[in-house]
Amino acid sequence: MSLEVAWASALLVAIVLGTTALPWFRFLDDKRPAPKRLATIDGLRGVLALSVFVYHLVMTHRYIESGVWELPDSRYFRLLGPVGVSGFFMLTGLLFWGKLLNAEGRPRWGALYLGRVFRIGPMYLVAVAVMLVIVFARTGLGLRVPADALMSSLLQWLALGLIDTQPDVNGQVASQLLAGVTWTLWYEWVYYLSLWVVAPFAKKRLHLSFSISLLALCLAAKLLWRFEMAGFAALFAMGMVVGSLLHEGITLCHSNCAGSIAAMALLLLVLTTSSSGYGTWTALGLAGFFYLVCSGASLFGLLTTAAAQRLGAISYSLYLLQGLVLTLVLAIPPVRRLAMASNLSYWVIGLACAWTLVLAAALGYTLIEAPGMAVGRRVARWGPALPRSLTSR
Repeated sequence: MSLEVAWASALLVAIVLGTTALPWFRFLDDKRPAPKRLATIDGLRGVLALSVFVYHLVMTHRYIESGVWELPDSRYFRLLGPVGVSGFFMLTGLLFWGKLLNAEGRPRWGALYLGRVFRIGPMYLVAVAVMLVIVFARTGLGLRVPADALMSSLLQWLALGLIDTQPDVNGQVASQLLAGVTWTLWYEWVYYLSLWVVAPFAKKRLHLSFSISLLALCLAAKLLWRFEMAGFAALFAMGMVVGSLLHEGITLCHSNCAGSIAAMALLLLVLTTSSSGYGTWTALGLAGFFYLVCSGASLFGLLTTAAAQRLGAISYSLYLLQGLVLTLVLAIPPVRRLAMASNLSYWVIGLACAWTLVLAAALGYTLIEAPGMAVGRRVARWGPALPRSLTSR
């Protein structure tokens, strides 16, 4: 059995979904009165987070074998991580552009940004704290670099992703302990801050043409001037276009079955033909898939199952903690030896890592994320309330 086989990853995801559907995880169910939510995108978050985990699981095998952190060999596994990240960027574009549209470009900015700090910060700081404990345990608690260099690296890591660096700490590569996932937070923060600039265009008869023009500009900057950041900006803009279309009641999915077939066909087309995870055609194909899902295509009911909804609720912790779980589980010598004994045994241990990750993320969401968001809401109530948006996050 080869390690990089698509059916093994699909089986792992199916087993994880089946496990998460058990009554033990009912505490993750959303008990709020039904707000205006799109259930399909809540479920999509969980599936995207699992795809990124599988991507890093395969990369970890190669790292253990060769000491090199590099992309998988097969096209399918090379694309899993970028597809997951692209989907998250589109979700961010959709949701926060939707907030501006519902507020007609005049949201309560203080409440919006406080909400982001308390949403992102608590779990991020916990993950970084665990990472630092591992780093200092490996270095014997002794200084391996000058004190000012150590302090600089610590401050960069504690900046909640606002600084676009993942520096080594005390002479040790730190980012790999988190599977390098925190790089995306900088792009998220840039997008949040850019909302100030785009807010005036979130008005009737203007927002749709603006979002389409913004997307065209980002794609032109990427294709004509090879501006890499414009490619990531285009992903947010794609989410904004979808948000504007939904705001105007323009959807593609008039039948869940037909929409699910079209969405799956687009996703399979991307996964079987794309040569670059962040390529332009890859992004456009994913945008079509994303639009169909946001229009109500549930992938034959998968995204609206209790399991997908629960994984969606804990997707941020799933995303942040995957590297720590892989590091800590595979650092146990007997487990590591068993995992590397064969490709089959590696997938079995990978499933155990996935279960561990779901449990850790569920606890992280319940004990850290949810209380942090509650504090953020209380702090935000000190000022004027933020208008309710099309969807919540």
